[in-house]
Amino acid sequence: MSDPARKMTPEERQALLDQGYRPVEIWVPDLKNPKVIAEIREEAHRIAEADRREGMDQVLEAYAADLIGREPDYEW
Repeated sequence: MSDPARKMTPEERQALLDQGYRPVEIWVPDLKNPKVIAEIREEAHRIAEADRREGMDQVLEAYAADLIGREPDYEW
């Protein structure tokens, strides 16, 4: 398996450019960073609390129960 952090050779880069590709940089949350994890947890708690206050949790539970009632029994 190739190393995803390995730098491309100029030839590899040119081959991709010749095929119509272009390089882009994508930034994603670092899920190994405790600060990011804490932020995600806090946001999830705020969303859950807002849903609870709006009664959305009951709506979703009723919807789920309705779906499960119509689905065949599965062996989980």
